[in-house]
Amino acid sequence: MHSRLKVILVVVALHFLAAAAIGERRLADYFTVPWFIEIFTVLVLPFFVWVLYHSIQAARNSVARPIQYLISKIVDDRRRFQNAAILLLCFAIVNRSYRALKVAIPRLNQYYADTIYAEWDRFIFGVDPWRITHEFIGPAGTTFIDSAYFIWFKVIHVTFALAAFSRDEKFQLQSCFTYFLIWMLLGNVLAIYMSAAGPCYYEHFYGSDRFAPLFAKLSEMNLAAPILQGYLLDLVGDESIGSGISAMPSLHCALTMFIVLLAYRKFGFGWQFATALAYHIVILIGSVHLGWHYAVDGLLSTILVPPIWWSVEKVLFGFDANRRSNPDGPRLASEPL
Repeated sequence: MHSRLKVILVVVALHFLAAAAIGERRLADYFTVPWFIEIFTVLVLPFFVWVLYHSIQAARNSVARPIQYLISKIVDDRRRFQNAAILLLCFAIVNRSYRALKVAIPRLNQYYADTIYAEWDRFIFGVDPWRITHEFIGPAGTTFIDSAYFIWFKVIHVTFALAAFSRDEKFQLQSCFTYFLIWMLLGNVLAIYMSAAGPCYYEHFYGSDRFAPLFAKLSEMNLAAPILQGYLLDLVGDESIGSGISAMPSLHCALTMFIVLLAYRKFGFGWQFATALAYHIVILIGSVHLGWHYAVDGLLSTILVPPIWWSVEKVLFGFDANRRSNPDGPRLASEPL
């Protein structure tokens, strides 16, 4: 195992140890059947795509022994598979550790900053920014944003899986380590320090109906957001799938910004970059429009992700990092991943 991968493993291990020390469950409870089901598709997706592609290639070329052909391809690509297996294991560990620390936020630093962030929003935009978005976005647009927000987990998981399986090792390691640090530094460290619940929980935690008009509007439409917001409130203190309440900074916006950086690194300013940027903007607006976040939550996330990306590049690859790696490495452009 090379030194760069060891650095990633050490950081992931420290994150897990912190979660084990702070979390309220027994260590054995961190690895449950629901947890396994949650991450299973992420672990198998890239390998499935790889096998499918090479199986089709074998059929097209009338390969006499397709099983032996696949085995030889795996042997040829063994370093890529080894890295991917370790990174996907790290994904599973970070996923679990993050949740334990997120659930502990109100116990470590009781929500205190919502009133501050709400006032920052009003100072920047002149009014609560949700009033601006709802002035221009009607029910159809709100439904579209709600759907885009709802599939966020799937988008992020697929993106990580493909990055972890990339044949371009520099891209593979930089992408995955950046992903882990976003969850650790923004999703845990800053979330604890800047503890806030979000507009959807403003009344529950602060006893103010400041955002009641927003949720009156949302309740008139058939949306997933209010249902999920109620689900999270019911699970306060529980480490179930998707549980934990935290608004600042916005992980939704941080990780869509992460996708923007990946798209640029792989494809430059192509349609992939434009699509990623458009999705990031939808999530940034949607985080406010649906009452999940204050605008400053997403703006701060958007600003902080690029420095994490560049810092990872310097730490793992030194000061020759300005040399842009070949997006596809030595593989044929037609080969996936």
